[in-house]
Amino acid sequence: MTEVLRTVRLVLHPVTMRDHGALLTHWTGPLVRRHLFADRTISAGQVTEIIGASERDFATEGFGLWALRPARWTAGIDGAAPGEPLIGVAGLSHHDGPLGHGADVEILYSLEPDRWGQGLAAEASRAVLDYAFGVVGVHRVTAEIDTANPASAELALQLGMRRRREGPAGPDGAACYSADRSRWIGSRRIVDAVL
Repeated sequence: MTEVLRTVRLVLHPVTMRDHGALLTHWTGPLVRRHLFADRTISAGQVTEIIGASERDFATEGFGLWALRPARWTAGIDGAAPGEPLIGVAGLSHHDGPLGHGADVEILYSLEPDRWGQGLAAEASRAVLDYAFGVVGVHRVTAEIDTANPASAELALQLGMRRRREGPAGPDGAACYSADRSRWIGSRRIVDAVL
């Protein structure tokens, strides 16, 4: 299952090897990698592995990572225009839960720094959570947020995620947040974001 999602301003396509160069550039940018990869520069090989894992997750779990591109609305047709730049990534991945409580489904997102502060991460994350809870039927989605990144913590709260109080902060001092399917569906109408 490789679904294309859309919002008012974004088109989200599952990442593929065609996105490799753009992803490598995006994820190795110093402001992006600071919180996403603990300020480590990832290699082209690691990007290939991430894309492969996402493709496998879509095939087996129904979710993975989506490349974010600006939506274009022309002549009644919506979608990303050919050649539109990658402006970020959003998606879901399996992640070891805090305190060894098994695997969680974690939401991930990153944006090009010139797109920060425009509400795009919230827009993309809502589409991903709507898809996770409404289409795939995931029961809980977590977020592990670097405590030095208050903007992402604020975004988690805006999305209705709650800070988990179980045990110490996650690896590397990260704070853990979660959203549950029943609470998400009860608090909002699932929008059909699948093209």
